[in-house]
Amino acid sequence: MIDDEILINILNSREDRSEKQVNILKDFPYSLISFTLNTPGAIKDNLTYKRIHKEGVNAILNLLEQYKAKVKNIEELYKSTGPEGYISVDMDPLELKRMMVSIENTHELGRLYDIDIFDKNHNQISRSDLGLESRKCLICDKDARLCMREKNHSYEDLILKIEELSRVYFR
Repeated sequence: MIDDEILINILNSREDRSEKQVNILKDFPYSLISFTLNTPGAIKDNLTYKRIHKEGVNAILNLLEQYKAKVKNIEELYKSTGPEGYISVDMDPLELKRMMVSIENTHELGRLYDIDIFDKNHNQISRSDLGLESRKCLICDKDARLCMREKNHSYEDLILKIEELSRVYFR
């Protein structure tokens, strides 16, 4: 379970992330990728999560390279609340979101990736902006937000699934 102190740290981290995004967009007024992991519970900073995040950053950069996208800035932070990555790209934000959704949907670790896209004015581009379905649950094929809200899966089951995905991927 998450105690109050951990919850406050996670909420503060979200505020810090938003402030970080705004500051990056001031210095690099392009589309912005903000990349974190979808991980339940209090433990957000461990070797496995760092490896998963690094794989995600590599997948993002490889796809951007394939499309000859102009990367203007890259920053990675490793915090107690989990790894964060920021990549400024000179590219249409809707097209960038389509590309990042393809990673979330097809990469073996993609269900663990939370790749948000912002335009240069810090407006978030969503899947619904592209007419796409919501993210699927890590365990079942229902809408992920619905499963979270209804608490359809235990914390233990979610952690086991993450461990299984990473074990298969990194073997």
